[in-house]
Amino acid sequence: MRTSDSTLAVEALGDMVNYQPVIDLASGKVAKVDVLSRPDAPGQRIADMVKNAEVSGDIKRMAERVLDTALGEWSKSGPAGVALSVNLSLRNLDENDLAKRVSKALKKHRFDPKALWFEIDAEAQHINNGAWVEHMRELASIGVRFSIDSFGTDLSQATVYDLNRLPVAELKIDGPVVADCDGNMEHRGHITAAVQMARQLKLATAAKGIERAEIAALVTRLGCTYGQGYFFARPLPIATVVPAIDSFKSPLSNAPAQ
Repeated sequence: MRTSDSTLAVEALGDMVNYQPVIDLASGKVAKVDVLSRPDAPGQRIADMVKNAEVSGDIKRMAERVLDTALGEWSKSGPAGVALSVNLSLRNLDENDLAKRVSKALKKHRFDPKALWFEIDAEAQHINNGAWVEHMRELASIGVRFSIDSFGTDLSQATVYDLNRLPVAELKIDGPVVADCDGNMEHRGHITAAVQMARQLKLATAAKGIERAEIAALVTRLGCTYGQGYFFARPLPIATVVPAIDSFKSPLSNAPAQ
C-alpha cells in the first residue's frame, strides 16, 4: 500500500467502526464492547492496514480517528455501565503527547476514563522500553485501563515480572488458543496457566474467539473472567449493537458442561 492509499484508508475508518460485546462469564451480562475497525477496501485486512500505517506514519491519525468515532458514538448511544475497549498500536506508545490527546478526547465527549480500555499487543511485555511504560502509566493515572491482547501464544516467555511492571488490568487470551481448547490439551494448559498468572497479579482474563458452546462452558470452568466471540455476538455497527445489548440473554445456561 502506498502512503496515499494508507491515508485514504485512515479517512474511511470513521464510518467503519463496529462493536463486539464482551461477556462477563459469571453474570452473563455484557461488560464492555471491543471496537473493531473495518477497512472499506475489498479483501483488505485491518492488521495489514495498521502495519502500513505504522510504516507511513499515519498510525497516529488512525488511532485518533477510531478513538474519536468510538467515544462519540458510545457516549451518545452506548448503554450505561458497558465499557469501551479500543486497540492501541505499540507505535502509539512512542508519542509523548498520547495521554494529553486521549484526555482531550475524553473531555470532548464527556466520557468517563474508567470506562475506557486500551488493548495493546502482547509484544509489549517483552520490550524494555521506559517511554512506553511511562506513557501507559500516565494514561492509567487518569483512570484508563490496559489489556494485553493476544496473550497465551508464548507463555514460556511471559513472566510475572514482565507483567507486573506494566499498568495492566487484563490478559486477553488469543483466539487460536481458545478456539480448540476442548480438544487441544496444550492450549487448555495455556489457558489454565494464563488464569493462574492473572490471579497471582490480581488481573482479569478474557477468552477471545469463542464460537462454540463447549468452548464457552470450558473457559468459564477454567476461570476466565470475560468471553468474546461469535457464540455470544458478532461485531455490529452502533445502531444495531445497542438494541442487541439491551435484549441480550446469555446462551451460557444452555452450554454443555465440560
